[in-house]
Amino acid sequence: MGVSEEEYEISGEVTLRELLTNHIPERHRESSDVWREKISSFLKGEEAGYIVIVNGRRMDLDQKLKDGDVVAVLPPVGGG
Repeated sequence: MGVSEEEYEISGEVTLRELLTNHIPERHRESSDVWREKISSFLKGEEAGYIVIVNGRRMDLDQKLKDGDVVAVLPPVGGG
């Protein structure tokens, strides 16, 4: 997405899934298709691919986010 950090102000309740599939692509329309493709393995529950944590812990996709939650999207890493 080309950013290391950004804030979202969202009125009402929102789940982690909604943030990932609606709010982030809405803000980054020029790369929304690429985003959805890259995050799809996480949304399907596959281990390979991006890791998403909330406040330092893995979280269910349908869990509601609270004011002040910190969501980190970590890209896949290689190594050996």
